[in-house]
Amino acid sequence: MAKSRIFISIETTNETREALKRKATSEGKTVTEVVSQMINEYLNTSGAKEPQGTNVIDLQQKVQEMQQVLEEHTQLLNKHQQCLGELSA
Repeated sequence: MAKSRIFISIETTNETREALKRKATSEGKTVTEVVSQMINEYLNTSGAKEPQGTNVIDLQQKVQEMQQVLEEHTQLLNKHQQCLGELSA
């Protein structure tokens, strides 16, 4: 049995509509495919991919944590280099 389909209308600017259409086309997709994917991700229905927003937020948090650790290690390295410089002088 075929799934019945309905149409959903949204209000946007012509510029946004055209930009969406250009980007979807450049990715080999239709606007309907892009919007349907966004809806499925939003609803987190079975069979849908994990929402990209969650991945991006997780990645941003991990990058920030890594930057903080790197900064701490850089400070320690600088202190060690300073100590070695003082010892060799």
